[in-house]
Amino acid sequence: MAFRVLLVIATVGSLLVGAAFAEEVNPVVGKAGDFVIRQADLERLIASQTPEAQKQLQSEQARAEFVRQLLLTKAVAARAKKEGFDRKPEVKERLSYVIDQYIGSEYLRRVVTADVTVPDEELNKYYKEHEKEFVVPEKVRVRHIFFAADKDATAEAKEKARGKAEKVLELLRKGGDFAKLAGEYSEDTDSAAKGGELGYLSPGKTNSAEFEKAAFALKSGEVSPIVETPFGYHIIKVDERQEQRTATLDETREYIRNLLKGQLEQKKAQEFLDRLAKDAGLEVFPEKGTSPPEAGRVPEK
Repeated sequence: MAFRVLLVIATVGSLLVGAAFAEEVNPVVGKAGDFVIRQADLERLIASQTPEAQKQLQSEQARAEFVRQLLLTKAVAARAKKEGFDRKPEVKERLSYVIDQYIGSEYLRRVVTADVTVPDEELNKYYKEHEKEFVVPEKVRVRHIFFAADKDATAEAKEKARGKAEKVLELLRKGGDFAKLAGEYSEDTDSAAKGGELGYLSPGKTNSAEFEKAAFALKSGEVSPIVETPFGYHIIKVDERQEQRTATLDETREYIRNLLKGQLEQKKAQEFLDRLAKDAGLEVFPEKGTSPPEAGRVPEK
């Protein structure tokens, strides 16, 4: 959970202990010593995260791990404070910078750039200018019946596997049901349980050029002859084909909106920082042999 540390640093100090709700309405979801996290605290904290982080915190397991990390951080901090670690000069100095960085970041997000919106005409303009970037490649939904015989198998093993494949192909040509035969004969047990279903494949996204070439040569509903790959022998069926197309504006709208919104927020934040640097008389005096950084620049993420 890559966002874990950032989430803990950003939010653990804002928890409320002993929320004024009845236990049955606002139950405790975790505690460490005297520190308690209730349901309302957790919901508030999750709601304050980025959309990406909120998606990762939807499952019960992820939420429980989030609570665990918050409580562990609180417990470690409590132990450190008990031993006077927070009173060390270098810790106090670093902590002041961390607090300032958080406050400044939240101020930029919640105040300076809070009203940034992207007009519909800008979305339309971007789509028209970048339409070629929204090409959706062709894809096929396939099933297969597989007989294992990798590239290092003996000639006898390969012949035996191919013999099995030929037997099943003959059953298919006589009208046998592909999904049923896959479940009965395929040696790919995962897909066999789903009637040989492999899902959608796009060009260049498989680990076998031979399999891919055969699959994309089929029309919807067609069954291939026996296809040999480095893994063995396959009989392939295409259930559906979706030809290459350009995604519509409706399909790309949210992606474009988020992209342009981020650019506008960056621009507005930079303009604010430039003005602030000027008003504050910000100056940086370079060390000997170095060049001064540009005042007021938004740091790259």
